Formats: sequence, structure tokens, C-alpha cells
Amino acid sequence: MKLFYVSLGCPKNSIDLETILGHLSGSIDYVDRPEQADVVLVNTCAFINAAKQESIETILELAAYKKEKPELKVLVAGCLPQRYRDELAQEMVEVDAFFNHRDAQRTAAQVRDYLACNNAASNKRHRLTPRHYAYLRIADGCDNRCTYCAIPLIKGGYHSRPLPEIVAEAEELVRDGARELLLVAQDTTQYGTDLQAQQRLHHVLQALQQVRDVRWIRLLYTHPAHWYPELIETVAGLEKVVPYVDLPIQHISSRVIKAMGRKTDRRHIERLIEELRNKIPDLAIRTTLIVGFPGESESDFAELRQFVAATAFERLGVFTYSQEENTVAGGWEDAIPEAVKQARQAELMEIQADISCERNQAMIGRQFEVVVDEIGEEGHAIARSRWDAPEIDNTVILDSRAQTGAFALVTCTAADIYDLRAHIDKIV
Repeated sequence: MKLFYVSLGCPKNSIDLETILGHLSGSIDYVDRPEQADVVLVNTCAFINAAKQESIETILELAAYKKEKPELKVLVAGCLPQRYRDELAQEMVEVDAFFNHRDAQRTAAQVRDYLACNNAASNKRHRLTPRHYAYLRIADGCDNRCTYCAIPLIKGGYHSRPLPEIVAEAEELVRDGARELLLVAQDTTQYGTDLQAQQRLHHVLQALQQVRDVRWIRLLYTHPAHWYPELIETVAGLEKVVPYVDLPIQHISSRVIKAMGRKTDRRHIERLIEELRNKIPDLAIRTTLIVGFPGESESDFAELRQFVAATAFERLGVFTYSQEENTVAGGWEDAIPEAVKQARQAELMEIQADISCERNQAMIGRQFEVVVDEIGEEGHAIARSRWDAPEIDNTVILDSRAQTGAFALVTCTAADIYDLRAHIDKIV
């Protein structure tokens, strides 16, 4: 049986698809084009309206192949059927089966049953990332209940994975070639608050530090309200934990933050950023912001604009607010016009471009470590520094070829807004 798959959404979604595909290994041959397939599988995202639209368009595009191949099976999993299964079943008759279980292991078993796979299931993930890095989920679901967010509707309440299970999967990923582990959850900093074992995120980092052959550990999706002293000390003190913190603050106006239900305020965020920068050497902070939230006034945006310019985040992304049904903010009528949202997003990104360019120019002449992610079209190695996460942050273009997955010491020779160029000093 030949299968074509599409992965949409965040790294957590990718982990789910890797789990499903892993269970199918030995029963399925994967193909590169849908016209070659007997089965197509779409793992969907439904976080915001744009993601839902992309998911629906992808499903319909693949289902169109049934015109030439009526026996083609179209399967849909992930966030979209988890959120809208009944509506989808009525409206998308082109789809042969929807799988809406939140647990990827259960979904994998259901897909196996549907496809009548007879061989023994494998618990090994079919990796979609390059071999040298892997995402490692430490928890799922969310209890934060931000007023704009649909994640609790899709994934349910927060539940941490047992620490031994996390370590065992990390060891398996390392045996499969991973040298960088990227920790993900809806909120990694909430890890362990639901466990009786009194284990928190810093215990996870300490345990992963002991996993042989891991070189970099990267912390994603932290919440500013849930950092605590032991975690800061651990990130600062462990050699394998890279000096990179993903800290989505979403806004800086305390009035808007309160309306968002973020359980923090400007004063706390500023103190946290100061403490992180003071205690973690050579730190890069990535943050994300939402503009156009209902009721965001001109003065709120001016406050945010001034804060972005003054704080000079190492990495920053800006999203426009997406109104989501069945969320608290989704029922509010004080909407910001789309044109205003787009203008505010563009203004912040213009400020950040100047900051990024200045920071990158300061890297010229500096030596630092990178990992090679791919070989570009012109034969140059494309790498990342310790301060950059895959696919969302800056890249380092090297002046010669190097093996994918190799770690190297390089010296920066040139810079632009989002990329560096560097000379390879030595492979390490």
C-alpha cells in the first residue's frame, strides 16, 4: 500500500504524524506525489482561521485526485477533526475517514485498523525532521485559558508525561541520530504541576543533560507567568542547554495582557527579561506578539512599539489577532479593522528588522558554534547557531560544504537582516 502524507501546523503536530507513520512502518510504502498513492493522510492544524483554511484547502486539493482514481482513500487526522469532527463529516463527503483522538498513539492504532495493517506496530517515530534534530514533547493540553486561544478546546487540559518516559524517548531519538532535542508542549514551563512526583521542568533538563550524545537542548514554548528561580539557574548552569529562550509575551500593555487572560503584567515581564539576561550568559530571547486584539487602542500599540524598540529582542515574530469561535474573546465585538492589524504588524516588523540587522552586524568577526541543517542549491552548507531554532530563526550560510548534521566552529564574515555568512574554522 502506497501512502502520501501532508503535515500542517506546529512541531507538536509533526510529532503526532511521526508517531502515526511510525506505527504504519512495514505495512506502507511512502511516496512523494499524491498521484502515486493508494492512501493520502492529512494531519491538520486548526489553531487560527488561516490554519483552518489551509487544512481545508489541502484536503480538497488531495481529494480531487479521486476524479482520476476513485479508489483513493483520503484520511484526515489532527486538530481539525478534533475540533470539528461532526461538521466535517457532514460537509466533506470526499473524506473517507476522520480520526479525532487527541492521543497520537490511539490515532495510530485507529489508522492501522482502518488500513488493515497486519504486521506488528512499531513505537519508533518516522522522523520528518533532518536526522540530527528532533522535537521532544514533554506535555500536552493547556490550562492557561487565554481568552483568544482555542488550544484547550482542541487538546483539553494540561497533562505532563512521566519523566522516565521522556528520558526513554530522548534516548531512542539519540540512537536514531538526534544531537539536538527541542522541548515542546503548549506550555513547557508548566511541566509537572499536575504530577504527584513533584518534578518540574528543571528536573527534565537535568535528566536530559545526562543523556549521552545529546549536544544541544533547546527550550521552546515557555510562559512568562510560569518561570521560577530553579529553572533559570538550571538553564544558566547546564552545558547542553543552549542559551535560547522562547518566551511569547503576546503584548506589553498590562490592560491588553489582562484582557488576554495571560496571568501576568508589564512589570513582571520586564523583571523576568532582565533576570534572564542577567543570569543566562549570551542569551537570545525569542518572543511573539499579537496585534489587533479586541480593544487594543492606539496608546496600547504605542506602548508596545516603544517596548519592542527599547527591549531589542534577539528574535521576534508578530501575528495579527484571529477571532476564534467558542473562545472568550471570540464573542467580543470591539474588533480592530484588518487593515489596522496589518499596518501594526508591519510597523513592528520594520522596527525589529533594524534591531536584527544591528545585532547581526555585531556578529562579524565573532567565532561561534553552528550545526549544519542542509546543503543549499549552490552547494554551500546552511547552518544554525545556538541562538536559532529550526525554520523560524536566522540561518548561517557557510563558505564551503559540510556534512548535514555536523557541528562546526565558524567565524562570521558578513551579515544582513536575518542571515549571517561565515567561514568554517573546524568541524567539532
